[in-house]
Amino acid sequence: MAKLAYFDCNCCVGRVAYPLLHDISGTEGLIREMDTAGVEEALVFHTVARDSDPVTGNRMLLDEIAGNDRLHPVWVVLPHHTGEMPVPGELLKDIAENGVRAVRMYPTGNSQGFSLADWNAGALLGALAEAAVPLMLDIEIAGWESVADILKRYTTLPLIVVDANYRHNRFSYPLFEQYDNFHLELSRHFGAGIIEDIVARFGSERLLFGTNMPQYTGSAAVSLLTYSEVSRADKENIAGDNLRRLLGRALS
Repeated sequence: MAKLAYFDCNCCVGRVAYPLLHDISGTEGLIREMDTAGVEEALVFHTVARDSDPVTGNRMLLDEIAGNDRLHPVWVVLPHHTGEMPVPGELLKDIAENGVRAVRMYPTGNSQGFSLADWNAGALLGALAEAAVPLMLDIEIAGWESVADILKRYTTLPLIVVDANYRHNRFSYPLFEQYDNFHLELSRHFGAGIIEDIVARFGSERLLFGTNMPQYTGSAAVSLLTYSEVSRADKENIAGDNLRRLLGRALS
């Protein structure tokens, strides 16, 4: 049987203040980790864009992964009101011109200091929804109430919750039931039988493979899906086909 074609939706490059496992900050190190785990492609953002300045970090990302066809850029974005980023229409043009495949946001006062409510981020969220550009939110930063509100307001926006764990199923299950645009990344879903339970209840089409490399080893996430007791078709969906479909609809 052919190997699953793993497409990781949750990777980064760049230095961090307190390295975990190995201090892997560049493309070469990430590619080595991907090869060890058996991951073919990855969506990648830059830590500087998350931890410091999105504009600088996004530019550094494009330079870092230039010429590497296995790594695909994800930009960190924020509302335009302070002039740090262009208005949403211009931002979408930049996204398309630079081959950016998805975006991430880090709201709240403890991160990049803005709100996901319409009075602050509504114009940006609306533009992303109209273009069907996938939005990734770290659940530990954004929170489930904001996620549910965005899903309800922007039904054409593919929203991907990253870094949720298996203990969050009392939050994620109602969202699976109510919103077709809700997607869940699985790097921290290590509970016994959790993939099987989600697939049995809701199908596999909204689950996305992720590793959170290089913070975590990719082999754990690969093993979790490889040995899960779901069908081959479901494994192929989760390993990469679901993500490829989402990216294929963006900016079309």
